[in-house]
This record gives sequence, C-alpha cells and structure tokens, in this order.
Amino acid sequence: MSTWTIGLFGVGLIGGSIGMRARTNGARVLGYDCEPAALAQAHACGAIDAATGEDDLTCSADVLVLGAHLEPTLRKLERLRGEAATRATLVMDVASVKVPVVAAARGLANFVATHPLAGSERAGARAARADLFEGRSWAYVPSGDDRLDRRARELIASLGAAPFAVSAEEHDRAVALTSHLPQLLCVAYARLLRDRDVDERLGGPVAQELLRVSKMSFAMWRDTLRSNARNIDPELRRLTAALLSAADALAAEKLDELQTLFESGSV
Repeated sequence: MSTWTIGLFGVGLIGGSIGMRARTNGARVLGYDCEPAALAQAHACGAIDAATGEDDLTCSADVLVLGAHLEPTLRKLERLRGEAATRATLVMDVASVKVPVVAAARGLANFVATHPLAGSERAGARAARADLFEGRSWAYVPSGDDRLDRRARELIASLGAAPFAVSAEEHDRAVALTSHLPQLLCVAYARLLRDRDVDERLGGPVAQELLRVSKMSFAMWRDTLRSNARNIDPELRRLTAALLSAADALAAEKLDELQTLFESGSV
C-alpha cells in the first residue's frame, strides 16, 4: 500500500483523515475538492501532498477514494461510468448509505462501496486525524470480485480499521437505527433543552454527549436522511411510540412498566 498514489475526491473530515493516515503509511496522496479553501486547508494540515484538478486526479491515482457528500459522490460515479477506464485498480466511496451508491456505480470497473463507522461533530480537514479509524469498523459491500474486495480490505486495514462485509440493503436498514435515528434524537433533544432555557452546566455525561453530536451540520446529513428515509421513518415512529408509552407509564405511576423498559434496554 505504501507505494500507491491515493486520490481523494473530497478532502473533508473523512477524506482528510484517510489522507493523513495514508501519508503516514508512505503513500502519496493527491486531493481534489470543489472548494479551493478546502484544498488549501487539507494541504496545510498535512492531509494531502498536493492539490490537483478533477481530471488529473482520476488519471493519476492508483486508488480513488470518493470522500464527498452523497450527491456529489453519485454524480462522480455517473461520470466515471461514462469515461474511459481509469488508472485506479480500486475505486471506493465512504458515503453513509449504500443502496443508491451501488445503483449509481453499476457497471463501473474496480468499484467497492464502503462506509467507515467513524466521524466527528466537526467538519473539514482541520478536524481530520490520522487515527480517526483506529479500531473502528468499516463496512464494505462485496463486489463479486474476490481480488478487488481483498484490495479494499487491505486498504481499510492499513488505515487502522476492521473491514466487514454487508449487503447494501442490510447496511442501510441497520444504520437507519444505529446512526441516522440517534442523530435525529440528538438534535431534537438539543432543541428541547435550549427551548426550555436550562443551564447546560447541570447536564450529566449523557446529556453532554447528546449535545455534542447535535452540533453536526445539516449539510452533512441532508442527502443521507432523504435517501434513507424509508428505513429511518419506521424506526423513528417506533422510538416515538416507546417514548410516549414511557410517558404514559410515568403519568400513571406504573413503575413496573418503566422497570421493564430499563431492563429490556440493558441487555
């Protein structure tokens, strides 16, 4: 991996962290971003060796990582499908939904859809860290090509993460509950707390964590929530029903029902 040239299409938090770790491993890292300021930031913080144009990135990289938000990633995949074969022996994305990505990449050579289960409430290469993926899970959708999947796993492992295979459909169903729903819960809680004008110094560690996650930008979530709405919606309604049930039990002083809720949630 150390002799590879890695091209980053998008140099925000995830792309920048990939670049930092890959450079630590000895790889040469090129970056492209539609925002010149983002490229300058990535270069200044050591996430890339050099900035390049979009076409040059595609032609120069042994590994092409699509680190942009979902919609730019989908557009880039469509362009790649319409172009001549790229130099890259591995093309992968990092979007947090996989069904639309797999659909957009159908027929694209050397592509593996992936999703690192790591992040931060902060955005941009300034928040990137070489150890962001250390010990974290990193999902990938098997491509059907064993050698290609092995290359993807090797790259993921070189970044410090633990690769695991999952279908695109199962991935999107799962992250609706494990990632997308919790994000909505955090922002709803933060809104409630601030509307109630409560002194945040009285918040315990759980409240502080909810508030931390609530600070994530909607720009990072817009496309994800829209594209995975059919999986998020039923989970959001189940959580709402559970909270309303808890409120009813509390009002009726049915502590046995609340005990059952506590015990079922602690397994």
